[in-house]
Order: sequence, then structure tokens, then C-alpha cells
Amino acid sequence: MIKKEQEEYLSKLPEGKMVVTSPFNPRARALGNELVAELRQTIPEHVVHFGGAAALGIAGQNDIDILILSTPDEYEELVPVLELVYGPPSRKSMSSVKWELKREGFDIELYLANKNSVNIQEQLKVFEILSCDQNLRDEYEKLKLPYGPIDFKEYMRKKYAFFNKILGLNEE
Repeated sequence: MIKKEQEEYLSKLPEGKMVVTSPFNPRARALGNELVAELRQTIPEHVVHFGGAAALGIAGQNDIDILILSTPDEYEELVPVLELVYGPPSRKSMSSVKWELKREGFDIELYLANKNSVNIQEQLKVFEILSCDQNLRDEYEKLKLPYGPIDFKEYMRKKYAFFNKILGLNEE
């Protein structure tokens, strides 16, 4: 099952957008951990979460997804500090601020995110569930196959359905 807001997001994606999946690269996880350490030195009072396939050690886009958990009222103070290290953000909204970086050939998405948002809480719960259950992690990794280019909308649709299933949202 796909939730209404997920369908709305999918409907806004451009047709023909592709992502490339590949086997897990341990360097992606190591680099993600290095970035977390760097962020914890820069903003030690905030929780930094390294998530996604690279953090789980499974196949994916070999990108690095990092959340800095905060609240929108703290963004005004945090953005200038983060800009000193990472440059200007690529996107700002009321709910998040996003930096798109590249290091050692890896794409990095760094988000200053509202820790109280339902979406962020669901992302953290999915990561926790997958971190603790090898069978679910294996099932999740299989839905990312075959390696190579995959239609982004279809990729996201499969991920959303899987996440909703493990969160128990299919019973609604």
C-alpha cells in the first residue's frame, strides 16, 4: 500500500528519471561514518543520523544519507554554521534544509530535518527495524535488484510499499 502523500510525491517526479543500483561499497559506509563524526564536532548538541542502504550495508545507490535532527525554529541558527563547512544549501523549506555534496565520488544528501515530523520519525523507525532484522534487510535489498538503471518512480514505489508494510501501515 502506498499512502496518499507518497502517491502525491511520486506524481510530481519527472518521467524517465533513472537511478543506478549497485552492490554495497564499504567505502560509502566508512565515509558516512566520517561525515557523522565531522558533524558531531561541528554541532555537538544535535543528533546526527546516518541512514539508508550504505549505513545498513546493503545494495543501493551507494549514496550517503545523513539527517541532522533539529526543529525548524533552530534552522536560522544552524544553517550559517553548516554553510561554513558545506557551502550554501541546495534547497530550503519550512520542514527541512538540504545540502547535496560529492566526496570521493559518492553523492551525499545532508538534511537538516524536523525531528518531530511524522515522516522523519517513520524513516528512523524503518532504519531501526531494518538494522535489527537481517531477514527484512535481505528482503529490502532484493527489491533494489537487478543492479543497473531502474526507473526512479518504480524504485520509490517499491520502497514505500515495503516501508509501509514493515511499519504495519497496510492494515489501515
